[in-house]
Amino acid sequence: MDSRGIYFTPNETNSKHYLLLFITWPFLALITAFMNYSDKGAKKIVFIFLIYYGLTFFIDSGSLNDSARYSLSLKANAALPFRDFFKVIGGLNSDTTIDIIDPLISFIVSRVTSRHNILFAVYASVFGFFYLKSFNLLYNRYRENPGWDALIHMIFFAGILPITAINGFRMWTAVWVFFYGAYHVILYRDIKYLLITFFAPLVHWSFVIPNAILLLYFFIGNRNLIYLPLALVSFVLPRIMTQYFALISLKLGGSLQNRYEMYSNTEYVAGVQESASDLSWFMKIGGDLVFYYLLIAIIVARLKSRNFDRDKQAENLFSFLLIFLSFVNFGMGIPSLGIRFRLVFFVFAILYVFLYLVKIPGTKISILTLIGLFPMILHIAIAFRQGSDSINAWLFSPFFGLPLLAPGISVSSLLF
Repeated sequence: MDSRGIYFTPNETNSKHYLLLFITWPFLALITAFMNYSDKGAKKIVFIFLIYYGLTFFIDSGSLNDSARYSLSLKANAALPFRDFFKVIGGLNSDTTIDIIDPLISFIVSRVTSRHNILFAVYASVFGFFYLKSFNLLYNRYRENPGWDALIHMIFFAGILPITAINGFRMWTAVWVFFYGAYHVILYRDIKYLLITFFAPLVHWSFVIPNAILLLYFFIGNRNLIYLPLALVSFVLPRIMTQYFALISLKLGGSLQNRYEMYSNTEYVAGVQESASDLSWFMKIGGDLVFYYLLIAIIVARLKSRNFDRDKQAENLFSFLLIFLSFVNFGMGIPSLGIRFRLVFFVFAILYVFLYLVKIPGTKISILTLIGLFPMILHIAIAFRQGSDSINAWLFSPFFGLPLLAPGISVSSLLF
């Protein structure tokens, strides 16, 4: 009760305290919210901080990242009259794009401002919504049976594709959109969540393919006698799938064919390979280490779960993983798409391992988790290094809004 005799519930009081702390020191409020994440007010602060990160998003003047192109597109849209809004809508059926969400956001924001800060705040709100929704699916299960193994993999799940990924807003937002919808479709066979997974291709066109795989699984069901041999063959003949991509894109024509050709032409492949050759050794092997660790962890979880009651949800997810793994392996012949969809496989694979570990009693860290620590830490470190170019160093300072007033400087400039 306050001095006026008004009663507040604990959540209302906590929310006020969190908000006051956020205004005083946003980053400290974030840490406090993480430590008390079960509280509803804490979850709100985490979401607000993600938007705050977008609001303070740093873009170097000489940057060649996707974020720089988003900023230029915003400025170009700001010069267009409102009647061109319908041209953006028309892009859905054009030869240039089927992913309409980013152009729409950019055009709408351009009616208010041409500053990239507002654009990336909107990006962060969309990304953050599905990101936290997905994380909460694991967190709610973790609270039922806390343990170090499950906690470490839950942190890895959160760190594998963090908020800094809005530098490439389209692809990485689509990952969390698809995951959140597919989680309910796969584990609970809840068909209404297909509406969410169908939203993902509007964010990035390539999620037409995961949706097709998801639908295939949904109607065929758990047929591991088919899926397992297919997954094994995919390790031996990884380039066969490229022929099917070419055939499918040719049949569908239009934007899908154009995008496929863009990602698979010789010049693009050579450019990707040249860029990869410039990476540090740990960035080259980081994804491979995670991939093989997760394969080992899935096998261990599958074999050892025989000692527990296998639930239908884990069985469903295992079958879906076999199909998606086959797609990823066959798709590695297209450098950009293969690597990107391997990351989609990662989030579902971590979920499967987590579902196994969250059932194991005890507070000790298992050998399986210890083996995975180095790949996990390395991958999170790489994600931080790649995202540090866009993290405003003033983001960690006291006082809300200071990063918007002080001269911008990225974390990468200070550390690297």
